[in-house]
Amino acid sequence: MSMDTGGTTSGPKSEINVTPLVDVVLVLLIIFMVIQPLMQRGYDVSVPPKAEMNTPPPQSSDQLIVSLTARREIYLNKERVEAGNLAIRLQELLKNRGNKVVFFSAEDTANYGDAMKVMDIVRNNGAKNIGIVMDWVSPAQ
Repeated sequence: MSMDTGGTTSGPKSEINVTPLVDVVLVLLIIFMVIQPLMQRGYDVSVPPKAEMNTPPPQSSDQLIVSLTARREIYLNKERVEAGNLAIRLQELLKNRGNKVVFFSAEDTANYGDAMKVMDIVRNNGAKNIGIVMDWVSPAQ
């Protein structure tokens, strides 16, 4: 908006009147705010039913667990195996399996070098993946 202060130069002013511009922008903003929720589209999604969290998953009975004790005893599941016979027993058990996963568990006080030797035996005799169990799995259980 411009104001005439009463000077001798009365004539057209070269300033831009922004009031109509603001009016147009506000009208467009309101139109877009009203139309935008109507334009939202989505896809139909089928959600699976809620699973119960209290039931533990069923354990597979054909898991192979190799355990190493602090006294250098090696167990294949619950059967004590000598270090020389472990390779033969693993080859027999893994020969006709589709799932060649072997879990390895060692006591906290077991020698690290012994644990690595046992895992090398497991890997070299048919196991595709070795799962390292963080908690000690006692063969007596």
